[in-house]
Amino acid sequence: MNDWKRLTQYLLGLKEDELIEQDKISKVKCAVERLSVSDKTIILKRYGIEQERQYTLKEIAAEFKATQEAIRQREARIFQTLRREIKRR
Repeated sequence: MNDWKRLTQYLLGLKEDELIEQDKISKVKCAVERLSVSDKTIILKRYGIEQERQYTLKEIAAEFKATQEAIRQREARIFQTLRREIKRR
């Protein structure tokens, strides 16, 4: 499964067969593009999108000079933002 599909599936709570609709992936991509640069970086690295691999919370926390818990909380907030943005469209 590609990385955008995995993120879309997680955000929208979809099963694999429900993900066939390319429009849903497109909505997730658009919502991610609207994030701040740092929020977008966190999500893309966590899901390995446009990256060579998926990054751990520990690795991302080190990059942002933050705790793993702070990055986890930020990730949760980013997901809420993305879900709201997707529902609005």
